[in-house]
Amino acid sequence: MVSYDIKKMNNKYNYDYYFLSTEDDIIRAKLIKEFGIKMKYLKPKKGIEYNYTKKEFLFKNKNLYNNINLNKIYIISVFILSKCIDIISARTGGAIILFVFNEGFRNKKVYYLGNY
Repeated sequence: MVSYDIKKMNNKYNYDYYFLSTEDDIIRAKLIKEFGIKMKYLKPKKGIEYNYTKKEFLFKNKNLYNNINLNKIYIISVFILSKCIDIISARTGGAIILFVFNEGFRNKKVYYLGNY
């Protein structure tokens, strides 16, 4: 779904690159494989090692706490994304910050697929 929407927006606006912010290593790998060097991102030194088989919210992951590197990357990513012209995002707490800082993206696509 995200790949389709990236391609759709790119066909209209011909972006030089895309910036990705996610804690999900699987999503990051798939998008990098599909979009190659056009996909820019910041990757923490140590990931969160999320267990997808448990039905546990991401915020309960023990690797998020006291992970200064991950927190720095999160803040830098929010800043970079807030400077973007267009955005594709999930409806999350971090996305709210982006929309406040940006004061209006030219184009936006926000997914609401349940609880994150």
